[in-house]
Amino acid sequence: MADDLLPGTTNVVRFPVEERGRPTLDLMRLLAPDVRTLDMLAGAYDLDLPMMDFRDRVDEEAAEHILNHLDSEPGARRNVQLRAMLDPLVATAVEAARSARRAWSAVGEGRRQLTQAKRDSGFWLQALEERLNEQERRAAEATIEAHLRAEEAEGVARAVHLAQEGQMWLPRDVAADMDALLAS
Repeated sequence: MADDLLPGTTNVVRFPVEERGRPTLDLMRLLAPDVRTLDMLAGAYDLDLPMMDFRDRVDEEAAEHILNHLDSEPGARRNVQLRAMLDPLVATAVEAARSARRAWSAVGEGRRQLTQAKRDSGFWLQALEERLNEQERRAAEATIEAHLRAEEAEGVARAVHLAQEGQMWLPRDVAADMDALLAS
């Protein structure tokens, strides 16, 4: 595996803290796949994307679960129940994102090997290309899975946050969210 150098340097190796850090929402958001690339990946590898309203449906289901199955009184017990709902999903999303990043690193190494073999006029080029294509497909699948897990965790995180704040759950209003974002 190639060294991860700090940008703009040739001799300073970066230690990837995100690969060892404790799973948190912030780390999950840092590692989550860029949504702008998902359409291209899905199209290139003929993969299905999750439904556009997946996060909102998870958010609604989580809010219903909180309302029907968790303590209604605020306090330490309710907070423990809310954390128990969210923490495993965040950990799963972080691990899925890490797995996707490792898969793309393997693709990079495969490309390097294929380029070296072509440069050396090596044999088995077709086998290397086939292996690289399969690695790319697995990496694309892992990326879409990481996106799905991140969306699931984000949906539950919204419901949990509203419950912790004591606010009534309402469906997300995209227009209001955009106005608030632009106002800040």
